[in-house]
Amino acid sequence: MKKTQSGITLPGENVAEIEEFESGKNTYISFGTVRSSALGKKEFDLRRRIVKVLQKNPPELPKIGDVVVGYVEMLFGPMISVKLLYLNSRISYAGFSAISSTRFSKHWSGGDRERRSKNVFRVGDMIRGRVISLLNSSIHITIEDKEYGVLYSICYNCGGNTVRVSNGIKCIECGVYEDKKLTSDYGQNTLLAVFNSGKEFN
Repeated sequence: MKKTQSGITLPGENVAEIEEFESGKNTYISFGTVRSSALGKKEFDLRRRIVKVLQKNPPELPKIGDVVVGYVEMLFGPMISVKLLYLNSRISYAGFSAISSTRFSKHWSGGDRERRSKNVFRVGDMIRGRVISLLNSSIHITIEDKEYGVLYSICYNCGGNTVRVSNGIKCIECGVYEDKKLTSDYGQNTLLAVFNSGKEFN
């Protein structure tokens, strides 16, 4: 027999004592009590003596093949961590991060491997990628194909707007140039279109 209580339970709220119920989904044990780890409603399995929280509007998890847009939040060696803002053109507030390699097997820079190796990513670069793996509960994306990569970036030198020039970007304010792995539709207008077309999850 299961019993769901009315009312919303907040994260961290005490939902039961461990002497009465075991910890179930979306709960954790702290100092002898079972507490909620999500926003939702408490459900008690009276036969199995387990309490869980039915999460309200659970975030949609990315799936292999999904297209994501986010910004570079961290650089570590040949990898970048991307904080996801959009999932298949819909705004995501889930706070997921994805990992992408910055090493590419294709000659995206016209076959010049030496030029390709100068590719620069910076924290704050807007990235479009495709989910290719969910191994070990980590979201892995690729930015290798022509429609993926840096969607837009401001100038690291002066913070000005940039435009695509050959295989990189150039600041229209100070003229600084950087090699980058760009999307085929790189530009401020494309980024604004992403922002304006984003729909929220229901």
